[in-house]
Amino acid sequence: MWDLTLSEYDFAPDAPQLAQMRAELVGIGEKERILRERSADREAYRYLLDAHRLSASALSLRAGVEHFSGGRG
Repeated sequence: MWDLTLSEYDFAPDAPQLAQMRAELVGIGEKERILRERSADREAYRYLLDAHRLSASALSLRAGVEHFSGGRG
């Protein structure tokens, strides 16, 4: 068993290290948040690009059909 209790342990020497670790964790959390936002932005961009490609190909196909049918589409 541990004979050491919290009241006997001096946290003061570890305080600067704990503060540094907290600051590093905050920095890591911020970097993760930015990466998630960028990933979401990229996913939205891909979705919009795919939608644009599909609508452009549908318009192109429709124009080709009208051209070959002599405009009687």
